[in-house]
Amino acid sequence: MDIASSITGFMFILSNALLYPVIIALIVLVVWVLVVLGQVVSEYSGRTRDFARLRDGCRDARIQIQKREIGEAAQTLKNAGSNPLLEGYIGDIAGFIGDDRLTLESEKLLQDYELRITRELDSLKLLIRIGPMLGLMGTLIPLGPALMGLSAGNIEALATNLVVAFSTTVLGLLVGGIAYGVLLVKRRWYLQDLSDMEYVAGVLS
Repeated sequence: MDIASSITGFMFILSNALLYPVIIALIVLVVWVLVVLGQVVSEYSGRTRDFARLRDGCRDARIQIQKREIGEAAQTLKNAGSNPLLEGYIGDIAGFIGDDRLTLESEKLLQDYELRITRELDSLKLLIRIGPMLGLMGTLIPLGPALMGLSAGNIEALATNLVVAFSTTVLGLLVGGIAYGVLLVKRRWYLQDLSDMEYVAGVLS
């Protein structure tokens, strides 16, 4: 019986010791997700997809390549970009215009940009999972002291712990909800950018 009570007491102490690290981690995640949200709003204001300009630029660049006007083709291609990610890809691939390795390098660049996009989206997936998880931990940990306060008739301790429990739940859901919304938006943007990159690579190859 003493062993069981000792184990229970150790678990209680250990779980309570995790409360403040969980709260601090939640605050960090809230700041992080708000920064991410601000970045998305800023990126949205600067995104202008102009596929007609991209198509015309790729066509003109291909004609210039056939005429061996490599420098002009590279500049034409760079001017055809619209979104930052697409502009970055075009700037990278422009350095291989006129090179026999153009097809190989364009495919390698596509793979690199896919990995770059995956890494960025993975950070949002982490927020989606970790935010509610920490919120749940912050909800469950104070319930032990709250129930003990209730059994002892200490209403103040009960109320204080319940406030902490509900607040952490809200913060965790806030992080997860914002991160999920941002993930949907950025995934749609990046899929479109990848489609445009594949178009550029296909026209130039």
